[in-house]
Amino acid sequence: MGLYHSVYRAYGFEIPAVDIDTLDAALADQPDGERLGRVHHQYLGDFEKTFLLTECKEVEACDFARLTPDDFQRYELPVWNTVLHNMAVRLGHEVHPEPAWLLIHDHS
Repeated sequence: MGLYHSVYRAYGFEIPAVDIDTLDAALADQPDGERLGRVHHQYLGDFEKTFLLTECKEVEACDFARLTPDDFQRYELPVWNTVLHNMAVRLGHEVHPEPAWLLIHDHS
């Protein structure tokens, strides 16, 4: 068995474990997704941690990603916060961390 190693620069938050079929169904049903932005998910390890994300870009090996003050002033942030919250509520997690810029390092 090989190991998979990846790093992502993303915006969102961690949620408690959710049944994968429930998560996939909720993420597939985003009628305003094209207009407001789609929510995605990312797992760490063998499904130990689950994240709801809007912006997510992989950082390639031997490369880097920059977080700048402009990232914290992006016009999309209020909408992203809303769609992330709404998805968390749909999944039964009314209480969740505030969305934030994350560096997600997966080694599974």
